Amino acid sequence: MNLLKFKDWKKKAENLFGENIEDWKFQCPSCKGVQTLKDFKEAKIKDPETKFYFSCIGRWVENKGCKWTLGGLLQIHKTEVINKDGESIPVFEFDNSTVEK
Repeated sequence: MNLLKFKDWKKKAENLFGENIEDWKFQCPSCKGVQTLKDFKEAKIKDPETKFYFSCIGRWVENKGCKWTLGGLLQIHKTEVINKDGESIPVFEFDNSTVEK
């Protein structure tokens, strides 16, 4: 399990995708679908900022992704972020397959 402090996780995301959080890409560990905060906002999903790195967009959008969330009993994620309160939050992996190297 990878444990990252929030500031380190954010820095990694910014290095991969830039400072605009809407462009950060995450990959669902179940269906391997890639999603962004922008995708969640365009789909008009309520409270997208708390979901786009934690739950697959398929929970709300038909024929896109799957219904996986990291809040369930089965734990197939590889990374957790330690928030300012010291709590460990499971997160999807960054999708860096489309980032220029």
